[in-house]
Amino acid sequence: MLGVILAVFTVFGVQLFRVQGLDASATQRAAMSKRSVKSVTPAMRGQILDTNGRVLAESVERFTVVGDPVAIAQYQVKVGDVREKVGAAGAASDVAPLLGMDTSDLEARFTRAGTRYVIVKKEVTPAVWRQVKALGVPGIAAERTAARVYPLGMALGPVVGVVRPSDQSPLSGIEYQFDRTLSGTPGTTVYERARDGYVIPGSERVDTPVVNGRTVRLTIDADLQWLAENALAKRVQDVGAKEGSALVVEVATGKVRAIANYPSFDPNDLGHTNLDHMRNGALDDAFEPGSTGKLITFAAALQEGVITPGTGVIVPNRLPRAGMRFKDNENHPTEYLTATGVIAKSSNIGTMLIGERIDPKVLVGYFHRFGLGSRSPIGFPGESAGDVPAPKLWVGASRYTRLFGQAYSATGLQMTSAYQAIANKGLRMPPTLVEGTMNDSGTLVPAPAQRGVRVVSEKTATTLSRMIEEVTGPDGTASDARIKGYRVAGKTGTADFYDQRTRGYNGFTASFIGYAPAEAPKYVVGVFLHQPTAGMFGGALAGPVFNQVMSYLIQRDGDPPSPKSSLDYHVWAGHKLSASDPNVLSQARAKRDGL
Repeated sequence: MLGVILAVFTVFGVQLFRVQGLDASATQRAAMSKRSVKSVTPAMRGQILDTNGRVLAESVERFTVVGDPVAIAQYQVKVGDVREKVGAAGAASDVAPLLGMDTSDLEARFTRAGTRYVIVKKEVTPAVWRQVKALGVPGIAAERTAARVYPLGMALGPVVGVVRPSDQSPLSGIEYQFDRTLSGTPGTTVYERARDGYVIPGSERVDTPVVNGRTVRLTIDADLQWLAENALAKRVQDVGAKEGSALVVEVATGKVRAIANYPSFDPNDLGHTNLDHMRNGALDDAFEPGSTGKLITFAAALQEGVITPGTGVIVPNRLPRAGMRFKDNENHPTEYLTATGVIAKSSNIGTMLIGERIDPKVLVGYFHRFGLGSRSPIGFPGESAGDVPAPKLWVGASRYTRLFGQAYSATGLQMTSAYQAIANKGLRMPPTLVEGTMNDSGTLVPAPAQRGVRVVSEKTATTLSRMIEEVTGPDGTASDARIKGYRVAGKTGTADFYDQRTRGYNGFTASFIGYAPAEAPKYVVGVFLHQPTAGMFGGALAGPVFNQVMSYLIQRDGDPPSPKSSLDYHVWAGHKLSASDPNVLSQARAKRDGL
């Protein structure tokens, strides 16, 4: 028996030596892992601000309340001078009113078998969690989370974008584009928990400190954005358009001060969002611009010396080209216009007679310098580059339709930027949307500055700007864009709309792009309405939105009324033009010159 006892104790001794000596570290780690709990503290996502520091998106602290059914079963409350065990039923009765939950449902969670972790409720505010914590229910804890809120709601949804509520991962917009800057780094904390669920005092340690995301500041002006969004939304509804967009670009800098899209979506209510409405149509959708594109044809013609503002143009009712007979929007007898009159009255035929005198290779160069055919430096997710066909593809009828804005595509941003170049005396400032990010000390680190691109000479830009003032004049196509007391320069557009869904033309795009006061513009406003049902002409449909937004800007900045222009340009030729005159553009001269 002594031998057996000694043998047993020898085995115990050897095992004890192995556990406490040879395998001490591994055993200690195993024990620690069983009683250790690691909690992850999510980083608070950085803010997105407008140019004036107004919050467009921010994260707020929330908690996910969790429970340990084993520990909750030991809940006691003080009754008189003694503590009485009330368990899960008592805990549910006390906690349910604070969390706004059903008591029986909560008790079912607190008594769930086979687990020591149940989620009680998500998205709990800090104030409510403090009340729950004060009850002292064992086994009830909270995991810190965050919720993203968007104060402007639908007004900036497609621009700012949205994150997935469950894990704050980005889905669209600036949230997606600047995720690395905004997201930050989560922190981790480890503590030891006793069998009853309580934290062992002094056991907590921080493994990784949390680093919150940085702030991104946009060029957007929230007040202007709100105005543009509401003006656009009302107009889209009034004219029965399928969708629309409006942009405001600062002339001197190219900074985008507003990007409105309608229909839009509310990033605070992602569950009821139409995914198609999340697109930022002003940057993502490329379309044929129509007559607003005539600006580029005229800029090239002026710069290349093909026309002057007073060049006579004989505009017939029909113009045969490439096996087709082209016409203007409305039938008319032969008209005797100046080059200014051609753009003021938006004559397709007159524009063809002017533009066909410029080599396609030269014209494509102007398209590119105006910013068409390539994405902007904004780099917005999903942004389109549009499409400007190569010169060798300028054949047949498309050789002529491209002169007045068809058979190529551009975005609303690109077209508005093209007008910014003329308003800025021929210097195009590439558009920007982000002013910079905040560093660790809270100082703004500006985004890289963009260098201007000289598109046309200052003289050409000044001349063309004065010519398109006649668009809003008595003989022009944009009376609804006029602003009393101010000179307004701009251009209407009506283009056949190519519907990607039906793979064919379906309806129109009505647009107006312009600026005021024309003699000293600060902003360019572009308005685009796709597939309206209450008309087709850009002046009547898009002009009122331009008028409302530009009038607000003029009043806000206190711009004085415009003086009378010193350049007196005429729409109509002063006398009947002769087709034999070398200074007059006509069908006969085009035929004589081999065009």
